[in-house]
Amino acid sequence: MASNKSNKNERAAQARKAAQAQVKAQERRTAAIIGISVIAVILLFAGVVYFIVRSGDVPDLESADAVAPTGADSSGGIPISSDAIAGVAGPEDAARLDVYLDFMCPICGQFEETNGEDIDAMVADGSVALYVHPISILDRYSNGTNFSTRAANAAATVADAAPEHFMAFQTAMFENQPAEGTDGLSDTEIADIAVGVGVPQEVADTFTDGEFTKWVIAATDQSSQDGVPGTPTLRMADPGDSFADGKVLEQENDVMYFQPGALAQYVADVNAGTVTVTE
Repeated sequence: MASNKSNKNERAAQARKAAQAQVKAQERRTAAIIGISVIAVILLFAGVVYFIVRSGDVPDLESADAVAPTGADSSGGIPISSDAIAGVAGPEDAARLDVYLDFMCPICGQFEETNGEDIDAMVADGSVALYVHPISILDRYSNGTNFSTRAANAAATVADAAPEHFMAFQTAMFENQPAEGTDGLSDTEIADIAVGVGVPQEVADTFTDGEFTKWVIAATDQSSQDGVPGTPTLRMADPGDSFADGKVLEQENDVMYFQPGALAQYVADVNAGTVTVTE
């Protein structure tokens, strides 16, 4: 009888112990859920605050403090002449090609490798009016160094102060492109690349002044307003038409511009009138 009572008490004790363990486990799960919820709310709030603050910091291209490189137009594009001088518009009777790029964007590097020589040739023979848009959408992939913005500011500086070296600088920047998730190139490395293609040292020394940083921010914001979904993006207008008449080119429906020669052929067809960009 005593043995039965002892067994009964032991089972009761084990049951209480199991119940207490279950309660503690539930308490831990509840605390974790509450903690995650609190963190999510904090992050959401921080994101909203950042958006509000960031939005307030974004100038438009008409702002007095958004200093633009010489010749840049109201879309944020830097025109390239037939002799590869930045800031000087190409022929009006040729298709207009706007190229949006970010110097941290690996796909932009692939685009440059596939189409760079063709674009240079089309600029040289006057078959395209090229506008380059150096924008900064990938700063978050350079560990807080804002490489995309610094690189775009450097490009704008070259376009303004050493325009004959702009295209060579752009090519060299992609040849030395850093990987996403790294610090990107340092200011000294960017300056060295510029000097290496002929940019005067005194011009490269001004990159850190950030003279065109606000213009880069404004041009990046403008690109979003103009329907640019990312980089690289191509926008084209028929010969004689303005930027506003053009449209963003889609690979599926317009031109597979990662296939060698496809973009050059498309531009030739547009100039010949056998293909119309806009209906």
